[in-house]
Amino acid sequence: MGGLSPALLFLIQALLLIAGPFLLWRLGGGRHIAPMVVVQILFGVALGPSLLGRLVPDLWGVLFAPAALAPLSGLALMAVVFFAFLTGLHLDPAEFRGRGGAFATVALSSMLVPTLLGGALGWWLAGAFPAMTGKHATPGLFAAGFGICVGVTALPVLGAILREMDLLGDRVGRLALGYAAVNDALLWLLITAVLAWATADGGNGGGDAWAVAKVGLLGFAYVGATVLLVRPLLDRLLERVAPDGRMGDTAVVVTCAALLASAAVTELIGLHYILGAFIAGSAMPRRYAAAILDRLEHFATLILLPFFFTLTGLKVNLTLDDPAEWSVFALASLATIAGKMAGTTLPARWTGESWPDALRLGTLMPCKGLMEVIVLTVLLEAGVLSGPCFSAMVLMAVAVTALTQPMTRLAGLWRPAGGAAAAAAGGRHGGV
Repeated sequence: MGGLSPALLFLIQALLLIAGPFLLWRLGGGRHIAPMVVVQILFGVALGPSLLGRLVPDLWGVLFAPAALAPLSGLALMAVVFFAFLTGLHLDPAEFRGRGGAFATVALSSMLVPTLLGGALGWWLAGAFPAMTGKHATPGLFAAGFGICVGVTALPVLGAILREMDLLGDRVGRLALGYAAVNDALLWLLITAVLAWATADGGNGGGDAWAVAKVGLLGFAYVGATVLLVRPLLDRLLERVAPDGRMGDTAVVVTCAALLASAAVTELIGLHYILGAFIAGSAMPRRYAAAILDRLEHFATLILLPFFFTLTGLKVNLTLDDPAEWSVFALASLATIAGKMAGTTLPARWTGESWPDALRLGTLMPCKGLMEVIVLTVLLEAGVLSGPCFSAMVLMAVAVTALTQPMTRLAGLWRPAGGAAAAAAGGRHGGV
């Protein structure tokens, strides 16, 4: 296989990456066990040095040698940019209005409790396992980044899980999606702050307060300019090129140009291009959201994202005899499940939900999926996490995402004494 032309090598890679995970999920019975994103991540990890590189090193060297990965890097970057854009597009601020104090309490708690728990764990890990911290990370910076990783809930993947469980039309499903939307909005604010901290003073991990504040202020100034100036401009442009609401060729080009320009701006000011892509998705006029998703979502998730998963898998190199990696994996998994469950279930119960519904909400929120992998990749590139920590946390993301469905089904089977009355009370008090 050493004589493969670059074009043939790329085509073989693309065939493996696009068709392989889908066939395993669709025909191999994977869809009855986990959402496709879990299969895609595991497939990417399997193609990396952790499995294929150990079992068939010669074949792995031909298919995934560093020189052969150059064409995949650009596609992986585009995949993440489009995914962040689509995530922003899924967020509708109107969904947050009129939800009441109970919704806000649970939504904020479901993110802040696991993030704080993860931050405390990260601070301890920085001292107990110094090899887990990145080259630019102080203990505080590592703790902040680790806390965000524990607190993430992936909105799009949660939506896919709810769809597969037939819960999208259920009250609990709609509440969980609303909580996840707030989690995603908070995630980008927190990751912006951590990236500003990490990139200040040239990324040396020791920037002064002004350098950190400057990057953060530029980021928030850009968000303000997007809301006040760019969104109305996009509204007028799309009204002109797509007056009937259909996304023709010109409208698609305008949308993609806005996406790429926004990503370039945030990269230029010292934040990550993913943030700009997310901001662009949030800024798109809501009346065009469904049409944009219809044109872009399937191509981005089914065709582009597998390239990102492969490069992610190639970065995952699990050392089976390294107790530090497995300790981080186990502790992070426990912190995620415990933090998300406690931060969601208890406030939901206190605000009027029945115990079964509160537990189902708690079991849905640990869902990670691609959003976690993107955050981990950003923090790895910023020097906040080390390679071994990245590998352990990717494995954690896969594990807790795969557990979301069975935990939710198990929670749905539990009924306390007087369960029918409690469920009825929850329905009266916790409406969306």
